[in-house]
Amino acid sequence: MGCRTSSVSPGPDPGRARATYQREATRYDRRITVRGIEALQRRAIARLELSAGDRVLDVACGTGLAFPELQARIGPSGELVGVDLSDAMLARAAERVREHGWENVRLVEARVEEAELGDEPFDAALFSFTHDVLQSDAAVEAVVGAVRGGGRIAATGIQWAPGWRVPVNAAVCLGARRWVTTFDGFDRPFRRLEERLEDVRAERAWLGSMYVVSGRVRARQIVDHATNEV
Repeated sequence: MGCRTSSVSPGPDPGRARATYQREATRYDRRITVRGIEALQRRAIARLELSAGDRVLDVACGTGLAFPELQARIGPSGELVGVDLSDAMLARAAERVREHGWENVRLVEARVEEAELGDEPFDAALFSFTHDVLQSDAAVEAVVGAVRGGGRIAATGIQWAPGWRVPVNAAVCLGARRWVTTFDGFDRPFRRLEERLEDVRAERAWLGSMYVVSGRVRARQIVDHATNEV
């Protein structure tokens, strides 16, 4: 499998990723928006079980393709925070926000593991086609730590299909290599996330080349420091 042994680095390369998305920002929506991807994104968002007034974090939000579906669920009383390392992608997201007149969106330009997300916990978080981010322990830990105990996290993206599906994986290779800087973990991209959640539910789509996974953040233990008791 060419991509498995290609020059794509063995670990995420944020600098390279930022350069790619800076270059592709103005045409990103045309390149990435297809019905199948949008359907998977909606399925992942449905797994978040959002309600009006919820606070939701869109991880590596890009141009804000998930914003309309998220906004439809949280309403104007909710809050949507989108984080991305590319200012060019966030500029497109800001245009989308202005076009819809949303006043409850905050955009943060930063790597996820370095983002200032505030002290108030989120009710949910979404990873939508964010393979590189999911391969960073620090990034996944930051997102899980920002969501309240019992809150939901969902992810969707591309992965290797079962090995015998060579034509499918050839298409995966060609389609993904523009957008990822590593194929590390491509057999189960969400492994770091599922290890930190409970009630995890994962399913495959598109002949096994796509996934939707979700789970709940474990309840936080509150320690009384005066007595050192939980």
